[in-house]
Amino acid sequence: MLENLQQMVILATVSHEQNFTRAAERLGISKSQVSKQIRFLEERLGCQLVQRSTRTVALTDIGLQYAEFGQQLLDTVKEAEAMVAGYRNEIKGVLRIGVAQSFGNTNITPAMVAFQRAHPELELEISLFDHRPNLLEEGFDCWLAIHEHPPEGMVAKKLVDCEFIVVASPDYIATHGAPKTPADLRKHNCITYESRERKYVQWDFSKDGVKESVRVTGSYRINNAPAVLEATKAGAGIAYLATYLIHDELDNQQLTHVLADWR
Repeated sequence: MLENLQQMVILATVSHEQNFTRAAERLGISKSQVSKQIRFLEERLGCQLVQRSTRTVALTDIGLQYAEFGQQLLDTVKEAEAMVAGYRNEIKGVLRIGVAQSFGNTNITPAMVAFQRAHPELELEISLFDHRPNLLEEGFDCWLAIHEHPPEGMVAKKLVDCEFIVVASPDYIATHGAPKTPADLRKHNCITYESRERKYVQWDFSKDGVKESVRVTGSYRINNAPAVLEATKAGAGIAYLATYLIHDELDNQQLTHVLADWR
């Protein structure tokens, strides 16, 4: 099939140039190759397409009609290339984005509004999840989430650093006190975030080059980070939350950063 298409293009070029030599130059092949491919085409179709003389090249009636299809093919290729060039110069089409729910609510959705305004030809489909979807099976172009390692076979690009800190409400601290060391967390009611892929029951810390991990327990296990935040604000316990999620609560003192000298 590919050879047939190439022969159609060669015939269309000969029809346009009315000369084997010029057609060969335009196509970037030899004159003998042009002549040979036309001959192969005539043999395959079983009819004469080109009338040859020592000075001129003219197409038969059926040759002209067949060459029109070759020209349509060339025009389609040019149109397709122009379309691709337009996409390179201007962002357009549909972009399907999967976003971790807590990250999307607080950060990504506002940013996407500004992004779409800058590229009005772009349509955004944003889906928020509390788990990682199968990107290929569900047709997503990208997935924005907090992860240390990308899914196998996927290309990842770091956008920002994400810091987690330990927080509690002033009421909780007034009633139960604040932990002084990571080990003290074992004495407290810790609110843990648990997704389909992972249970965040081990909290990692470092201080002056010393690393310490603590396995925490508590009466609340929640699969939604904003819900963890609300439970913490209500004084239910101590939580380990991303700073992007709690800027306002820290500023207005609804939450207190505990173990602040540990990272």
